[in-house]
Amino acid sequence: VSPEVDPVVSVIVTTKNEERNIGACLESVVQQSMPPLEMIVVDNYSEDKTAEIAQECGAKVFQLGPERSAQRNYGVEQAQGKYILYLDADMRLSQKVIEECVNCCEADNGVTGIYIPEIIVGEGFWIKVRRFERSFYDGTIIDAVRFVPRATFQKVGGFD
Repeated sequence: VSPEVDPVVSVIVTTKNEERNIGACLESVVQQSMPPLEMIVVDNYSEDKTAEIAQECGAKVFQLGPERSAQRNYGVEQAQGKYILYLDADMRLSQKVIEECVNCCEADNGVTGIYIPEIIVGEGFWIKVRRFERSFYDGTIIDAVRFVPRATFQKVGGFD
């Protein structure tokens, strides 16, 4: 991230013992088509190398726990971007997702937040459970906005 340019998007990742995932997650952020980006990891005192790997990937790392909503709110307090993107460490972004989200929010269309659908990949037990669970969805999205203008987030008071 270039220090002379303010970040347009602050990416906030909350973690706890995610050394197997955090590197690939942050690499998918670094590979985005739209820089500059700011990566913030709010780690819940991991006992593995999560924080070290995140720093090696260029993220600013803060320690706070135990509750994810508090971690996300703290991440926004540290963020400088006009937009906020929340990720979990096991998520990977397609290369243009941030650019597309920014373009959508910059258009005068009244968008105040964007839900980014997840594609469940992999073969681990909990991945299979999640995929099975989602197979019963009837079209109703049970998730949260992941991309939001910072001003909107602050206006609603963050997570409770």
